[in-house]
Amino acid sequence: MTDWHEQAAITLGRLRAVIRQGELRGLWFAGREVLRGLSCPVRDADWGTVPVVTSAEEVEENSYLRRFDERLGRFRGTFRVEAEAETRIRFALRLAVDRDMEVNRAGFVVLHPLAEVAGTPMTVTHSDGSRSEAAFPERIAPAQPVGGIAGIAHRVGPVSVGLTFRGDIFEMEDQRNWSDASFKTYCRPLSLPRPYVIAAGSEIVQEITLELGLAAEVPPPRPQPVAGIWRLPQVLLAHEPGLSSLRGLAAFPGVPVLLRVSAATPEVEIAALAQRADVAVEILFDDLADLDAQAGRLLHLGLRPLRVVALPRSYLASHQPEGPWPDGPAPRDAIAPLRAAFPGVPVGTGSLTNFTEFNRCPPDLSADYATFGTTAIVHAADDDSVIATREALPAIFASAKALAPGKPLHLGLFSIGMRSNPYGRSVVPNPDGLRLPMAMVDLRQRTGFAAVHAFGVLAAAARAGVESVSLAMPDGPLGAEGTPLGALIRAVAPLAGRTATWRETVSGPSMTTDGLSIRTDGPERLEVAPRLCGVP
Repeated sequence: MTDWHEQAAITLGRLRAVIRQGELRGLWFAGREVLRGLSCPVRDADWGTVPVVTSAEEVEENSYLRRFDERLGRFRGTFRVEAEAETRIRFALRLAVDRDMEVNRAGFVVLHPLAEVAGTPMTVTHSDGSRSEAAFPERIAPAQPVGGIAGIAHRVGPVSVGLTFRGDIFEMEDQRNWSDASFKTYCRPLSLPRPYVIAAGSEIVQEITLELGLAAEVPPPRPQPVAGIWRLPQVLLAHEPGLSSLRGLAAFPGVPVLLRVSAATPEVEIAALAQRADVAVEILFDDLADLDAQAGRLLHLGLRPLRVVALPRSYLASHQPEGPWPDGPAPRDAIAPLRAAFPGVPVGTGSLTNFTEFNRCPPDLSADYATFGTTAIVHAADDDSVIATREALPAIFASAKALAPGKPLHLGLFSIGMRSNPYGRSVVPNPDGLRLPMAMVDLRQRTGFAAVHAFGVLAAAARAGVESVSLAMPDGPLGAEGTPLGALIRAVAPLAGRTATWRETVSGPSMTTDGLSIRTDGPERLEVAPRLCGVP
């Protein structure tokens, strides 16, 4: 039996499929990436991934079989990949449920790449047998671009790609909403009731067939190296009492602060920052009376924000673009009260969670700026998936600018771990320090991996003309104190607004500005080298 953490590969002629950790992690044909991934997760009622244990693997020249069991013994299953020819691959899932189980999803998830796919046409065969013409979105789609899917036909450059789905109804979403570098076709439409119960004794049987063709042998386009002279955004530390501390903030003198407050925020936290002129504020409120009271408290304690945005607490949860929307005030209703309370202070609107929620509830253009944040581990938490999120950032920033034309982007926290869960009751507990989607605690936060990730975010933000972004909290689960990420923040925070020369190589971006040189050497190593000034 093969250790399931190792990589297996199926190679047949021009076809290559890579299996890692029991999932398809990439499929190429004639040098083109045809699939970014294919897996069969079970998602619980909070959209957390139900952990499974691989009991056996069988790897042969043209096939792969994985047997797995759920840790609590509620289900067991098999996942098979079989290359019947270099142009025909079959994926089969069989899931036997032994105990009743409440889930949001159980079955196949297909990831399509972005390169040579975004903005291109596809033909969709629907579950009723009809066909329609559609396209992979160019700008990030807030809702499902295609539904009722039984088959998809499209091209990746000269490669024709045909997918046939059996065993459930599938639909597609634009995963760039969550900074995933993919489009996703998945089973069970979101319009159906959820969570739902799979009864004991049930069996889920699904099959996907992939058929490939080649119009001509055209070499894949070579990635163009990115280089330019860009202006550095302001880099802030996000501070939220309960998740980070004033003691942690004290370790970063001179670094601007993005303070999140609510009615429950202790006055001592606000008063400690009242004399600073570099504190931007996010206010969570329940109703407009609560917003007025919180604004009055900030003024009473002497805090005049650098800029301010407020969001109804109910909008921390994610809602589909068509609603239904929460009762009570909407985000736009906070703009006028903030202007009245803080005359002359820029007032923002947007999302205090992810770009997803910003895209689904577009900003009111009467505000002065737009904001949102993101987390890198909504759907997957392995290193490769986190690294790949940076591929989606240009589309996120371009789509945000299209939704808020002419408005500066002052962004919230861009982190690996999840600050709050818009899609469930809470973030996923992670006592064992695993790489878990939707977890706040991620052990990479204290390593060079988080610093390299943040530097990639900074590079993409600078290139897009973003005005400001938060790369960490001062301490706590999402903190930077005593880490390589903290060293990066201390180095770049004083350079806001200055120009930097950027270059991107295979290993990652490099930057030089004002005697400071920063470069990456792989996904975990980042070097900060001052030459003319004493930056630590």
